[in-house]
Amino acid sequence: MAPPGTHELLPATDDVLDVLVIGGGFSGVCAAIALLKQGVTCFRVFEKSAGIGGTWWENTYPGAACDVPSHLYCFSFELNPNWSRLYSPQSEIQQYIEHCVDKYGIRPYLQFGATVQSLKFDDTTGLWRAHFTDGTQATAHHVINGGGALQQPLIPDFPGAEEFTGAQMHTAVWDHSVDFSGKRVAVIGSAASAVQVVPELARVANHVSVFQRTPNYIAPRNDFAYSALKKKLFSAMPWWNRFYRWIIFMRLETQLYPLIVNEKRRRKLTELVRQFMRDSVTRTEWHDALSPQYEMGCKRILISDDFYPALNRDNVSLVTSGISHLTSDALVTRDGAEHPADAVVYATGFDIGRQLFSIDVTGRDGVTLQDAWHDTAFAYRGVMLPGFPNYYMTTGPNTGVGTSSVIYTMEAAIGWILQSIRRAGRSCLISPRADATARFNDDIQTALQRTVWSTGCDSWYQRNGKIETLYPMNARTFRRSLEQVCFEDLHVELKPGVEGYEIDAATNFQPRHG
Repeated sequence: MAPPGTHELLPATDDVLDVLVIGGGFSGVCAAIALLKQGVTCFRVFEKSAGIGGTWWENTYPGAACDVPSHLYCFSFELNPNWSRLYSPQSEIQQYIEHCVDKYGIRPYLQFGATVQSLKFDDTTGLWRAHFTDGTQATAHHVINGGGALQQPLIPDFPGAEEFTGAQMHTAVWDHSVDFSGKRVAVIGSAASAVQVVPELARVANHVSVFQRTPNYIAPRNDFAYSALKKKLFSAMPWWNRFYRWIIFMRLETQLYPLIVNEKRRRKLTELVRQFMRDSVTRTEWHDALSPQYEMGCKRILISDDFYPALNRDNVSLVTSGISHLTSDALVTRDGAEHPADAVVYATGFDIGRQLFSIDVTGRDGVTLQDAWHDTAFAYRGVMLPGFPNYYMTTGPNTGVGTSSVIYTMEAAIGWILQSIRRAGRSCLISPRADATARFNDDIQTALQRTVWSTGCDSWYQRNGKIETLYPMNARTFRRSLEQVCFEDLHVELKPGVEGYEIDAATNFQPRHG
């Protein structure tokens, strides 16, 4: 795995991996494919679930789909001509990632049911040691953390929840054995997963009560099915498939980015979305409750064609009073009203803060990730941290681009990571300089102050007053920033025990003379 112009001083061994990859979702699969393309075969992908796919393996609730058009929500090197719809459902996304695993031959490198509990850097050897929940261990020269942010379901701790006798489930842990036909269902939450699952439940349930804490801006999805002819053309003319993807990409770049940074443009789009709600919801008494009081884009903008029509159904009600507690067969709100229920569905999202520290990561000199991120999460270009050599993140802090697919940005990050791994090889440690990291994050935070995300709403984008998830520019800028590694910003050094060589200004190994 030595890059051109360097010498690989330490040999590969069976008990030390070149690269340890965490997560078997899109990031882990993309990293594995990239490693194989670079000729690296001494690696493993460790996935905590029983199958590949990450969030698409876990989230199987009715109506589950991506809110990015499918032709953009796929690898740039493996376009899919057979998407059934503009926004294809979870099952097709799962099939796509399974296809990629088999086509690129990475299944032998996957290990399922392997949950990494902790990662520790050994100062004496320059290696990382992973400890798994089953007591096993693995050692590696490099670690790529491809675990996504949406992993830890957030379930509010309501008094009396343990007394409720009906079924209870989070959308991310769906119980397919439960039959909702004829039941009274309470859906807690009204955001991304709720707008997808509520219409499906409303079709079969006796009654659905939607408990809304904060209204959301919901734009039309404008979904449609692709004809057999269109799919045939995508397959027969790959250039057309790629051009179609580019059209989608540029439409999102040119329509969404102005919304993030331009207040005048935001006002126009806000009124259009509000009018869409008023035109769609026939129960005019709910219009005020469904109208957000924060700037459009400050929280995640949702898209749906069928959520508002579902609210028009006679068997669906909107509840805006906060939940006080649960009884054996009902939810009681703070206004004293009792809402009978046979089942409770928590569409309450994910615990992003908990996910940041789901793995105990200890870097140099015993400094933990929790120590480094005690105030706010940060990274150099979203992928590396000072004091954590040879440790990389595919979707690290401030890598969330609001105008494109996470797969687009994750591919850019992995390209950057592979350049760093090639340069460091088995014999070097590479990490960002503290001053370069500080400059980068100061620039990011300054730019974020000019975006809609800094207009004062309470969202999961922020922690301790700082936005630690989102990137303030568009997707093209993000990708350009990661095309070439600026090694001047990185500290490269030989590992302990590697003697007789030094690293010159170009970070190449050279024999030490004298």
